[in-house]
Amino acid sequence: MKGLTEGRIVHFVLPDGPHAGEHRPAIVVKVWRQGDGTPPTDGYSNLVVFVDGTNDGAHFGGCISWQTSVRFSEEPKSRTWHWIEKA
Repeated sequence: MKGLTEGRIVHFVLPDGPHAGEHRPAIVVKVWRQGDGTPPTDGYSNLVVFVDGTNDGAHFGGCISWQTSVRFSEEPKSRTWHWIEKA
């Protein structure tokens, strides 16, 4: 997937809690690569998500949440990531 690399900032779609479906900023910390070293087309990545503390749900407990094997989706779907929309 072009442009996907560790350190990029993306949006993560909250899967549950009082703000399910809302977007939160996330930093890509690991890109799952294919055997030849190229990123997969589905964009699976590990993310550190910056949540709004317990406002996003008591299970988050703090201000960051580690989310593993998160798939890319052009449409904002639950527990996926996408490029940040233009302002």
